[in-house]
Amino acid sequence: MGIILSIFYGFVGLVILFFIVQYAISIGIDNSKEVKALRSELKEIKNQLKDLGGK
Repeated sequence: MGIILSIFYGFVGLVILFFIVQYAISIGIDNSKEVKALRSELKEIKNQLKDLGGK
């Protein structure tokens, strides 16, 4: 009975660990998308400032 419980607890632990890793990866992907969006927005603002300065 003890072996079955330890296998069960180990399996549950692995499942919980998998969900934690999956959650962390999804947050990291969202953050990288936000960073890319901010970079492109900053480049656009920089180009607009160059256009205003050139006129």
